[in-house]
Amino acid sequence: MAEPGWAAGSWIAPHAVALEHWAILSLCLVLLFAVGAVSWRFLVDRLGRRRVREKFPGELAMLRAVLASLPDLIYVKDAKSRFLLANRGTAEVMGVRSGAELIGKTDFDFYPESVAAGFFHDEQRVIESGEPLVSRDEHVREADGRIRYILTTKVPLRDPGGHPIGVIGIGRNITALKETEAELKRAREDLHFKASHDSLTSLLNRGAILEMLERELARSARESLCMSVLIADLDHFKEVNDRFGHPVGDEVLREIAFRFAGAIRGYDLVGRYGGEEFLAVLTQCNAADAMMRAEQLREVIIAAPIPTTVGQIGMTVSLGVLASADWNYPGAELVLREVDVALYAAKAAGRNCCRLAVPGQQVARA
Repeated sequence: MAEPGWAAGSWIAPHAVALEHWAILSLCLVLLFAVGAVSWRFLVDRLGRRRVREKFPGELAMLRAVLASLPDLIYVKDAKSRFLLANRGTAEVMGVRSGAELIGKTDFDFYPESVAAGFFHDEQRVIESGEPLVSRDEHVREADGRIRYILTTKVPLRDPGGHPIGVIGIGRNITALKETEAELKRAREDLHFKASHDSLTSLLNRGAILEMLERELARSARESLCMSVLIADLDHFKEVNDRFGHPVGDEVLREIAFRFAGAIRGYDLVGRYGGEEFLAVLTQCNAADAMMRAEQLREVIIAAPIPTTVGQIGMTVSLGVLASADWNYPGAELVLREVDVALYAAKAAGRNCCRLAVPGQQVARA
């Protein structure tokens, strides 16, 4: 059982802190590594390789053992971004058996030119500016299509006089963390979708479309914009359920929803209002345009029968329409009541038609 206060994704923050601690520790180690490497070269030049090994056998062996054991990438490059030193972690990522195989080579020998050029540009900037590049995400697409993510830090390698002569790099493979973050993001999006969409039709559910209606009504009143609302009700839908059963009725509703969603503009909104009723919010749409769009929705339903498992079923739809500007920008409650009146006017007129809500209109419900 989860501990109190535990929420999806809440573990990522501690991981981020851990990565910061790792970066600091790794940077200290790699600086030690680089200083040791520079000192080694300096001493070799001055004293000779054998005398240096005799003078500092334990320290150098320990340093190399530590760096070889680390799974993280640790490497040193010269001013032309050629590898001078590289540990086993770097070799594995580069696809070679040991760091020795990298010496004298560049990223261009292992990666596509566009990828290697990006790495080269970053390293040259570090060398030229003398400023470190800290905690940067780098990603490379593997041969199998999977993307590998590396969190890298690059600092200038300086000579004894303090002049940048290369770059020191450390990196950690954070592919698993990135993939987990992506999974959590997808899970959150899926939960949000399920909370705001109807499970049968995948349209906005009643709560979500009513929330959008209130938002757009408030915005249209505030900015004096034209917007319209329509309610569509399938004619004689109960007969479909009674004759063929609810599963077939569900097939009809899914197809109707699909046609509605494809017929409205990209910036309009449509949701399942309840049962066989659908509510659409048409932004920047006056009464004339709204009636035209209502006719388009009606025609897209009658254009072809609905395919189902029991055969094709012909359907018609009645629509009520209201333009908010004609009603002096009313609230959602009044809008829903009056557009419902217009819908029943369409029902009373024989169904399969559209009617516009007019102020003062009174229609008996069929």
